[in-house]
Amino acid sequence: MMNEEEKYLRAKRKVQKMKRFYKHLSSWMFTSIFLMVLFFVLRMPPWITFVVVAGWGIGIAAEAVEVFGFPGIDRDWEDRKIREEMEKMGQDRSADNNRDDQDPPEEEDDPDDTLELPEYKEVKRTWKDSDFV
Repeated sequence: MMNEEEKYLRAKRKVQKMKRFYKHLSSWMFTSIFLMVLFFVLRMPPWITFVVVAGWGIGIAAEAVEVFGFPGIDRDWEDRKIREEMEKMGQDRSADNNRDDQDPPEEEDDPDDTLELPEYKEVKRTWKDSDFV
């Protein structure tokens, strides 16, 4: 259990990360707008603007995931999924226990499942070991 000071420090770090993210986001937005205007005025090749805006945008998106996480996946998500899987396993085990009395179906050999290989032919050695480096 966290005490009040630990909670405060954790919340402060989270707010600092959010503040840094919003600064980066605003820098990206203003730079993107500036590059687009520059593109139209100076007739720059469009790929230059696209590469800068898209590359930086991917970095901004990664930072957003780091700060805010994926939508719908919070800290308790993993614990919930573990409990769900454990419950499923408990239900599966009880169903498996009922099935243990029954014999599993026998597998039939299918003649089409065989693999035909050509006969192995001996290769005549026409080289000397000294020929290789």
